[in-house]
Amino acid sequence: MNTCPLVSIITPVYNGSEYLEDLILSVKNQDYPNIEHIIIDDGSRDNGATVSVLNRYPHLRWWTRFNVGQYATMNEGLLAAQGEIVCFVSADDIVSPGAVKIAVESLVKNDSLDAVYGATSHIDSEGNPYPYPTPFQWAPISFVIYFAHIPHCSFYIKKAPLLVRELLFASSFQSAGDYEWMIRISQSNLRVGMIKQELSRIRIHANQATQKHLNRSLAEQDIVLKTYRVNKILYQFLSSTYFLNLRTWKLSYALKSRGIRGVFDLVEKWYKISFR
Repeated sequence: MNTCPLVSIITPVYNGSEYLEDLILSVKNQDYPNIEHIIIDDGSRDNGATVSVLNRYPHLRWWTRFNVGQYATMNEGLLAAQGEIVCFVSADDIVSPGAVKIAVESLVKNDSLDAVYGATSHIDSEGNPYPYPTPFQWAPISFVIYFAHIPHCSFYIKKAPLLVRELLFASSFQSAGDYEWMIRISQSNLRVGMIKQELSRIRIHANQATQKHLNRSLAEQDIVLKTYRVNKILYQFLSSTYFLNLRTWKLSYALKSRGIRGVFDLVEKWYKISFR
């Protein structure tokens, strides 16, 4: 592996003009000199708003075509990528400053590794830091089936092993394809290292796909768990521990920032989500 390999950042986008420019600039402003940013417009229907953003940045590799879905688009980007290393970043997320250089240096230094992952923080719709931490983000990749703690935007992997092992995304999914993909990677014999530094920032907002289609996401997650015959008792224990940890943080923050009213509002929100 050479000391400055080409890195392909792959982004599928559908009606994503609102936050797309923030992502483009976060990649463009990296301090690593050898990046191609591939953006595929998956048939956006926003009166040309997404394409208008893309047209402003001639350094991008981008194209538009009819809609085929998020995971088929990510596969298309992977097959088109010229980089030795790839990373998939959604159109509403951010690549943290210095992230690409950090990831590449780790892979070059440890040439036996096929991939590395780092920390992920969260931001709100305005780009402000989201106060809640990601529980267990330093857990080994073997725990990804229980915690889903490694988002693909903080995961840098060499392209060749993905193709050799045919580790493409399952395009039959609409929401849980990245979760299922990461499980297959964790169960392969790929060598994955950990970097204890932030590599990306996920944006939490009302139009986020997981927020808008929560029931579908949960149904697809159940399919994944059944497919991989996950031990239900262990899964319930570990996932409950994860969510208890996260909700404790959220309750604490709500109480600190808005008092008892904030706690009541948060509990009411959780109740509505659970019983809708």
